[in-house]
Amino acid sequence: MKKLFCFFFTLSLLFSLVGCSQRQTSETWMTPDDIAKAIMSSQQELPALMRITPQDTDFTAWLSDYYLLQEEQVEDGVICYADSVKASEFAVLLMRDEKDGKEAEEALREYIKNRAGVFEGYAPQEAAMVKEGIVIVNGRYIAMMICPEPQTAKKAFLDCFGKKAEGAYDEEAVLQAWRSGDDSSLSETNRSILQAAKKVIESEIDDNMSDYEKELAIHDFITGWSSFDSSVFGRSSADGFAEGSDTPYGVLIDQSAMCHGYSSTFQLFMDMLGIECKTVFGIPGSNGVEHSWNMVKLDGEWYCVDCAWDDPIGGSPDHTYFNVTSDYLRSGSIHRWDEASVPEATGTAYAYGQHE
Repeated sequence: MKKLFCFFFTLSLLFSLVGCSQRQTSETWMTPDDIAKAIMSSQQELPALMRITPQDTDFTAWLSDYYLLQEEQVEDGVICYADSVKASEFAVLLMRDEKDGKEAEEALREYIKNRAGVFEGYAPQEAAMVKEGIVIVNGRYIAMMICPEPQTAKKAFLDCFGKKAEGAYDEEAVLQAWRSGDDSSLSETNRSILQAAKKVIESEIDDNMSDYEKELAIHDFITGWSSFDSSVFGRSSADGFAEGSDTPYGVLIDQSAMCHGYSSTFQLFMDMLGIECKTVFGIPGSNGVEHSWNMVKLDGEWYCVDCAWDDPIGGSPDHTYFNVTSDYLRSGSIHRWDEASVPEATGTAYAYGQHE
């Protein structure tokens, strides 16, 4: 059971302090070592390569002596290089800060320039390959690639981003299985989500309902079924929301989720029911946290919906943030977003209570 209602001001303060946890700053689940392996597998012919990681004593020296980078700038990484008169070399580094990535990019480009000079006159083919070397940055990840097929290596690097970990929530896969009726290709996690969502639709949705009635039924199911994941309030850096809490798995299976779990669940149901819907990711505040909510389109007008804030910690589910305008969200303390990226919600006809 949820705890007794606490003052809304206190709730607002809690959310402004810790919010709904940050989205992942990296865009990949892959480690630098995974990325390096993907890059190297894209090449047809490579010489034998030596490999060093932060666990090796040579790693720090390599960073400082060759790349002119400081150890404290690099969170993780791997360096693979050829010995003898071979120039092939790969470095994939995860920088601690994106600003460090800019500095590292310049340093690695200078390294390539100087490295080419080492082979000039002695191994012209290797020198030419070094000159074609690439340095590319994506967020905090930076890769240097000196290899026979640099453009292929570049594509392999970029293809490592946006991928989902095996078994991770994949809305497109779930929706495809829902539409086709075939869930055989789904992971166990996604199949569990789909099966749970089907049961909700069977029990809560009637074909005779209007889109508004379907939307309200889903909103009330989510806020009544799930509780906000309080693990996001942990003080330790090792703390954080539970696994799956930012996906429909948290809401539907664990009955505990943070805001991204609520918004992604609402989005999934709207997509399954054919109701036009968007997920809005707010601009992180000074504490670096980011909130998310949804928008729905009914009879040509947009409305804002925030299931997480309608299911507050210490309170009972309500409809304070159900089908409200953008102006209403602006009047609060937490909803800030890139307003050019989403439509303005001005609809009032389907505000809660208008169609009771």
